[in-house]
Amino acid sequence: MRRREFIRSVGLGAAAVASAGVVGCTKSDVPATKGETAARTADQAIKSYREIGTTGLKMSDISMGCGQLDNPYVVERAIDVGINYFDTAPDYGNGQSEITLGKVFKDPAKRDKCIICTKICERGAYGQHLNVGSSPAEVVAVVEGSLKRLNTDHIDLIMVHAIGERENDLPRLTDPGMLEAVARLKEQGKIGHLGVSSHGPHCMEDCLTAAIESGHYAMFMPAYNFVQHDRLGEVLQKAREKGVGVVAMKTLSGAKEEDLSRFQADGSDLAAAAFKWVFTNPAVSGLVVTMRTSAEVDKYAAASGKRFAAEDQGLLNQYSTEIWSEYCRTGCGDCLPHCPHGVAIAEIMRYDMYFTAYGDHYKAMKGFHDLPPAMRPNACRNCSAPCLQGCGYNLAIRDRLLEAADRLQFV
Repeated sequence: MRRREFIRSVGLGAAAVASAGVVGCTKSDVPATKGETAARTADQAIKSYREIGTTGLKMSDISMGCGQLDNPYVVERAIDVGINYFDTAPDYGNGQSEITLGKVFKDPAKRDKCIICTKICERGAYGQHLNVGSSPAEVVAVVEGSLKRLNTDHIDLIMVHAIGERENDLPRLTDPGMLEAVARLKEQGKIGHLGVSSHGPHCMEDCLTAAIESGHYAMFMPAYNFVQHDRLGEVLQKAREKGVGVVAMKTLSGAKEEDLSRFQADGSDLAAAAFKWVFTNPAVSGLVVTMRTSAEVDKYAAASGKRFAAEDQGLLNQYSTEIWSEYCRTGCGDCLPHCPHGVAIAEIMRYDMYFTAYGDHYKAMKGFHDLPPAMRPNACRNCSAPCLQGCGYNLAIRDRLLEAADRLQFV
């Protein structure tokens, strides 16, 4: 989809759904007094809770992604404003994300009002997905590790992590050992529902469709935002028809906080506009966005329950025009078949986004370092760049890869 088609289709589609309606402060990161909490919460409180498919769970529409979490007071603030859904994983910060949540959820009163979603993977640096053929005992062991770090006796939602990140990844969805372990843990009351996450780059739509059709999955979490919405329309509609919940991630399409100050209009900003746009699709249950500080909690929660409006569309159009040939769409992968050298284009672009947009330098550099040397962009320097033939967005792929390699190498 080209830029002009994108702006037209987003505007018309969003306006049509928005007209039908949507279901429905900053301090330092230290504990607030009761008076401060009441005053701050009044303005930023979550205003909308939405069903997650047919799970019986209702999540705050704006919820907390815990990929860079190391401060329990940020979790406390999120609970104060009404956020009740926390997305984590054993390979977020080498387990630190789960440990930080566990410091808060050891209090039963806080745990009982919240939904925890974590992933089936080993503790470590990002990318610790279990291989197909892992035994039920191995799967149970990693879940027990999460339970211990989270200081809880049950996990509400647990996901097969990042399906489609590897080639030929579909077998992970129906791996017998994983499914047997999940059934056993459900019987014991240690997990509630099984889900799957995906940001591609390999066949994200096919992977998610297979998850829906398998009957094993109660929800999934895809990369979904106003820049690449056209790729997932049919998948989200099928999820809705089947009662499968959808929790969106990557909703800011790689936006950098320091670059967003100029995107303001009539009380809205780019982040709020992007979140509100996501909810114009009735298939979406909620979204998760990384929150590292109490200020981010307040900023993002303020968009809860608000309708998508014309000024929001204007901001999205302005931003999409500026980044059209700069942003590598998470989950796309159209360029990969055109690369004669097997370079991990999508992974490198995603690691560079972690570095430049998220400020997560170690995760980005570690991911790049762990790629086999043959999958790094060494061959790009003397290549004619046939990868450009597969990119509908005119990204300068070769130059971007070489710049990323310079940034991401351990010195």
